[in-house]
Amino acid sequence: MNESNVTARLFEVIKQMSEDEQLTLLKELERRLLKWRRERDREPFFMVVNYSVEGRFYKSHIRNISAGGVFIETRMPFTAGQEVSLTFPLPDYQKHIKITGKIVRLTQQGIGVKFKMVNQDQEVMIKSLLRWLTRARR
Repeated sequence: MNESNVTARLFEVIKQMSEDEQLTLLKELERRLLKWRRERDREPFFMVVNYSVEGRFYKSHIRNISAGGVFIETRMPFTAGQEVSLTFPLPDYQKHIKITGKIVRLTQQGIGVKFKMVNQDQEVMIKSLLRWLTRARR
């Protein structure tokens, strides 16, 4: 089957689906595309985060984290490319991590922030957190 035949067949199959089935398929395809685009796997991580963008301060929740960034639940109207300063507690530690990043993804549920590692301590803390989350999931 060549590319145009595959595309035509996909359209035929999708047209025969109910609207609910189409919505389910769309969500699954978007999830897969995100996974393929992502450089690193994310771990579920529900944690309060204090952050600032352009001198304004906010408080929300992190939904997930990877070695490269976080997803923050927010309804605030941010823009891709904006710089973000984040502070959040580390589980089982008496300290908070302070790290900067850049908004790289916007959805109705929130923002994806890519970390800008400025020192090795930040990288060590994030990797330690990810190991802790992986062990906690087992």
